[in-house]
Amino acid sequence: MPFNLFMIDIDGTNLEQITYDGFFDAFPMFSFDGKKLIFSSNRNNNGTHDTNLFIADWVD
Repeated sequence: MPFNLFMIDIDGTNLEQITYDGFFDAFPMFSFDGKKLIFSSNRNNNGTHDTNLFIADWVD
């Protein structure tokens, strides 16, 4: 079962899915300047139980 990342406004509106895959994606954090998103994921682990960190440029 996929475990993807979502964003939502503090008032509960504007739900937006951030990641789209069938793996575990969790524990997202933005950089202090808001330009990067880092999160952990089990994608690209060649079938092991390794969890990797991914850093993505955040484009609004």
